[in-house]
Amino acid sequence: MANGLIRQNSIIAVEEEVTEGTYVAPSSVNSYIRPKQDGFEMTPAREIIDRELLNASPGMETPRMGMKSVTAALPVEFRASGVEGGNVDHGPLIKSALGAYRTGITKSVVAGSTSTVLQFGVGDATNYNIGDIVVVKRATMHEARPVTAVDTGLDTVTLAFALANGAPPAATAISAFSTFYTANGGNPSLSLSYYWANEIRQAAIGARVNSMSLENFQTGLVASLNFGFEGLNYSEINGVAPHTPTYDSGIPPIILSACVYRNGVALDVNAFGLSLSNTLGFLKSSCDANGRFKGRVTKREITGTINPYKDDTSVAFFTDWNAGTEFSLFAVAYNPSSTTGEFTMGSVTGILLPQCFTTEYTVGDLDGILTDDMSFRATRGSTGTSEEMYMGLI
Repeated sequence: MANGLIRQNSIIAVEEEVTEGTYVAPSSVNSYIRPKQDGFEMTPAREIIDRELLNASPGMETPRMGMKSVTAALPVEFRASGVEGGNVDHGPLIKSALGAYRTGITKSVVAGSTSTVLQFGVGDATNYNIGDIVVVKRATMHEARPVTAVDTGLDTVTLAFALANGAPPAATAISAFSTFYTANGGNPSLSLSYYWANEIRQAAIGARVNSMSLENFQTGLVASLNFGFEGLNYSEINGVAPHTPTYDSGIPPIILSACVYRNGVALDVNAFGLSLSNTLGFLKSSCDANGRFKGRVTKREITGTINPYKDDTSVAFFTDWNAGTEFSLFAVAYNPSSTTGEFTMGSVTGILLPQCFTTEYTVGDLDGILTDDMSFRATRGSTGTSEEMYMGLI
C-alpha cells in the first residue's frame, strides 16, 4: 500500500561520470545539492514502436519498446559557496552547461598598480586568465572586475574597466576565485540521483545540460539558475541516499547593489535575464543495448535581455542596435559585509559576456516610466575565437 511520500523530504545528488552513460552513485557527503522546491523533476521516457500489422480487427497489437531517454530539471539559487573562491554544490551543473572550470588563489599587488592595471610580484600574474572575475579588496572599498589581459612577462593584469576608487596601494589583496567558462567540448555527462522522499531512488544517466537560464535577477529578489537536462538512460530502485548530505554554506544575495555594466558603465536596470541553450547530438549504435551511447554539444546559443531606463539626452542604444555595434556586459551581485564598503567574501557572483550585440530593440514601459527594452546575443566575436561567457564565484 502506498505510504504517501512527501516531496519536500527529497534528496538530490550529482556526480560527473567517468564513463559516459555508466551510473555513478553519490561518493560522499559532499555529492548533494539543494535545489529549489518548485521546478525540480525527472521524466523517463521510452520510444513506442507500433508494429502496424494487418489482422482481423481495427485495434492495435502490443507495440515494442525502443530506445530509452530521460529529461530532468533542477533550479538552484544563484549564489557562491560561502568560501572565498570555492566551488558550489551545483558546480557540476554549471560545468556541464559551459564546459570548463578553473580556480585561482589569493594574491596581493605590489607598488605600481593603476586603476586599470594591477602590478604583481614575480610570477604571480600566472595565477590569472582572461575572463577571471576578481575582487580588489582595498579596505572599505571592495570592487569586482573582470580580467581582460594578462602579461606574465611584466607580471601585470589588466581589468575590463577602471576601479572607481583609483589605484589600489601595495599589499592590497586580490581575491581567490573560481571561474566557469564556455569551451569547445569538455561538457561532462552527469549522473543525477533523485531520492524521492529519501525512499525511492530515480536516476538520470548520461545526462547533459541542454539549457541554463538566469531568472529573477531583478531588484529586491533572489535570483536563480534553472537547469534542463537530456540523458541517455534511467533507473528506479527502492533505496535511500547512502549519506547524510553536507551542503556548502553559501547564502544567495538579494539583488540590491547588484550592478549591470555595459562597456564598463553601470546601467540603471530593473532586471537582467540570460539564457543558454545547448543543442545536443547523440551517437547511435545498433550494437548498443540502448541504441544511444554518447552525447555531444553540437551548438550553443546565449541570449538575454536588459531594460535600462530611457535617457532623455541620448539615443545611443538605438544607434548601436541599428549599427550592430558590439558591447560587453558584466553583472555582479554580493552580500554586503558588516564593514561599510566591503563585500562578504564567499557571496560574490559575477557573469561576464565580453561580446554582445543587440538583436531586438523596443521602447518599453515600467510602471509608466519609459525603458529601452533590448534583447541581445553573446558571441565569440567577429573572428570566432573569444569565449562567450564567464561565470565567477568569489
